Amino acid sequence: METKIKSTLQQWIPGIQNSATVASDYELLRQIACSCVDRIHHGSDEDLIWVQDVAKVINLLYQGGNRYTKNAIENEFLCELVQEECPASLKQHMNLLPKELRKEYLKVILEN
Repeated sequence: METKIKSTLQQWIPGIQNSATVASDYELLRQIACSCVDRIHHGSDEDLIWVQDVAKVINLLYQGGNRYTKNAIENEFLCELVQEECPASLKQHMNLLPKELRKEYLKVILEN
């Protein structure tokens, strides 16, 4: 069954259309977060633009989502980014996220 999270992410994020083998929204969000972390480490302009585009889609899902969607994004996408967090990377991560999602990102940092 196709969920709102899966269909939105597959429609709006290039390169994940073939993720039919992903069992859950949580797995898909974690995979996308891992891709974002890898691209942030790579650091090319193209990679950082891709991460910003992904963050915009995630933000749209979060802002319009129900409690399940918000929990999934906090627990899988944002938590994965937080795992890589250090004082030197905080500014970069904050700049890559849309304003609306920054508050939630900081909340996840404080909770972990």
